[in-house]
Amino acid sequence: MINEKMFLEILKSREDRANKQVELLKEYPYSLISFTLNTPGEIKDNELYRRIHKEGIKAILETLKMHNLKIIFSDETSKITGPECYIIVDTNAHDLKRLMVNIEDEHQLGRIFDIDVFDKNHEQISRSEMGLSSRKCLICDEDARICMRNRTHSYEELIRKVEEMASSKKVEL
Repeated sequence: MINEKMFLEILKSREDRANKQVELLKEYPYSLISFTLNTPGEIKDNELYRRIHKEGIKAILETLKMHNLKIIFSDETSKITGPECYIIVDTNAHDLKRLMVNIEDEHQLGRIFDIDVFDKNHEQISRSEMGLSSRKCLICDEDARICMRNRTHSYEELIRKVEEMASSKKVEL
């Protein structure tokens, strides 16, 4: 369970992130990747999560390079609410979202990654509007939102699963 102070920090961080996205898209009217992690509990920033985030950035950059997509701008930051990365890419936002969904679905750590894509008008491209399946739970194959809403898995189970996924990928502490 998250304490009230951390809950307020997370809300402020989401608001700050949305403002940063708007500012970046004003300055660079292309497509935007906003990359964070889906991590359980109130600890959102630690060495393991920063290393998992680096793995995600590496996967994103490799995918962009493989598809010859031009990066216009990138920025990384780490906050108490977790690491964040912003990448402006010169490509169609829907095509970019498909590539990012592939990372989330296929990478060993992909279920931990939260890769949002926005078009130049700051419209978020969703999986559902593209006819793609929703995110799966870290532990089971159920829709992640259902497990989260029903609190199907304990905090300890979720943390154990994140650590297990990271160790199988050899993301070291």
